Amino acid sequence: MILYWYFTRKFISAFIRVFLIIGLLIFFVDTMENIKNLSSAGITLPKAIALASTRSPSFIREAMPLIIMLSSLTFCVSLARTNEFIILRAAGVSALKGLGFPILAAFLIGLISILFLNPLVATFSAHYDSLKNTYLGRAEKTVSVNENGFWLRQKTENGYIVITANQAAQNGNSLRDVTMIRFDENNKAVSRISASTAMLSKGEWILIRTKQWDISSSASNPEASSTKTSIIRVPTTITSEQILEGYPKPETVVIWDLPKFIKAMDNAGFSSRQHRVHLQIELARPLLFAAMIIIGAVFTLQNARLGNLGISVLLALLSGFSLHFLQNLARTLGEAGEIPIFFAAWAPPLAALLTAMALFLHLEDG
Repeated sequence: MILYWYFTRKFISAFIRVFLIIGLLIFFVDTMENIKNLSSAGITLPKAIALASTRSPSFIREAMPLIIMLSSLTFCVSLARTNEFIILRAAGVSALKGLGFPILAAFLIGLISILFLNPLVATFSAHYDSLKNTYLGRAEKTVSVNENGFWLRQKTENGYIVITANQAAQNGNSLRDVTMIRFDENNKAVSRISASTAMLSKGEWILIRTKQWDISSSASNPEASSTKTSIIRVPTTITSEQILEGYPKPETVVIWDLPKFIKAMDNAGFSSRQHRVHLQIELARPLLFAAMIIIGAVFTLQNARLGNLGISVLLALLSGFSLHFLQNLARTLGEAGEIPIFFAAWAPPLAALLTAMALFLHLEDG
């Protein structure tokens, strides 16, 4: 048991070193990119550092499989060079059993990534968008989707309009059970329009079967003065692209809030397939991390004894990048609806884990 804990400490030590190096490198590169791309908008070094500190966690999360792979290579190469793995085998301990605790540690790192890193990334990603909009003077997003329905906000010459609908169709170009509330520049509601359907067409909302109330302070009885109209046209600057891009990306939603958010998107009439794929891929991360460490062990522990350490490390890295490419390809196909969501998320890590374990058992345990 002491030997197993010794191997585990060596792997965790390698993981911490690689994690810090990759994390600092990502932070530095992101800071330089912010200065380069946003300097024309008046972004100074402190602002670039603030933006990098909020966006770097998302890049680190994406790089976690690579970090695990490099940690596995560092750990396994150290075992091969010091002959510790050979001593383990000479003592009659199974190769897979000797690496069982480091593999379990990689699996637990995947769980920690889900429970702690994912919420951190979601929080910082949302803060990054808000911070960038503030620095560049952009307006905040105008679209919101929650359990209460679909919400929009658009500016007018004398204030703004808040639009809410129970459902959306045709990529947000058609809304059902619509309510529009107009506010003046003092944030006071002045009118309310209810419509069965709202169609977005060429810079205007076409409201069908409407009822309009005057709810300003000067109106004594809004219901008595209400009017019904078959069609009302309301000018708007909102486009269908803004509607599609306005709702939160999967990376900005905390993982335990994703099921509720997916249900809200389905109820609002939007496709939640991208969010469903993201949820399943996040849940499959522990298996992916376990597969990464076994892949590193397959190529390094066997080939290092034959004097082909450089080639073995290169092959391990190519295998890790290939797995990452296949997972991204499966994600794209899953989001496009070409393959089932479960297959898109779980097939690459499961296939990699089983293949790596089969090779490891064949090469090390015969």
